[in-house]
Amino acid sequence: MSSSTSHSMPPYGVAIQGAIKAGNLPQMKTLLKQRDASTPENKELKTAYEQLVKEIERLEKH
Repeated sequence: MSSSTSHSMPPYGVAIQGAIKAGNLPQMKTLLKQRDASTPENKELKTAYEQLVKEIERLEKH
């Protein structure tokens, strides 16, 4: 039942992926609002936020 990966992802990255997988639009919007633009992001977290934005846009079109 464990979903371990071969690379580590920051905690927010895990939360983002979980919200996307669950299709939880309110949670996705909250996570996006909490993004700190003044803090440098690693590649994995930046990619997770990009996926988050795309998923929000997709869900809002329906």
